[in-house]
Amino acid sequence: IFNFVLMFVGISTLDQVVVPVLNRFIKNVYIYNLKIWDTLEESFGEDRHALNQSPEFLSYANMMPDENRVRKCLVNTRVLAYSNLKDGQPWGLNICRCGNVACQGPAYNMIFHPHEHWLQTKMRYSCLQCSSIQRAIACPTWIHA
Repeated sequence: IFNFVLMFVGISTLDQVVVPVLNRFIKNVYIYNLKIWDTLEESFGEDRHALNQSPEFLSYANMMPDENRVRKCLVNTRVLAYSNLKDGQPWGLNICRCGNVACQGPAYNMIFHPHEHWLQTKMRYSCLQCSSIQRAIACPTWIHA
């Protein structure tokens, strides 16, 4: 049985950026007894530098009584990520390589072009290495704002 499991799912994190935000998150959960997901959104959402370091994976348990007043454990798992097109992270997902099988150029050789609405839009990117263009890339259905 656990209250929550928090993991950083990126390649690396900078301690001096992430630790103060992590301390604020833990303080808000254990001292002020705030809801875990809301606290994660608040702590990391207020500090774009920390959120840009690595997406946070949070698995947490909510104890809820049922109709017979028996406590049931409901486990939720969510990821909080910062959408950063300059670093090749549309919708917070790392797009590491060009989709052209012959090219497979790295993300830093790609230019991402967003449209107006973040989740309702389709994105396109242009690879600077092979000049291929991928159009109408839709946001995955499991991503929510």
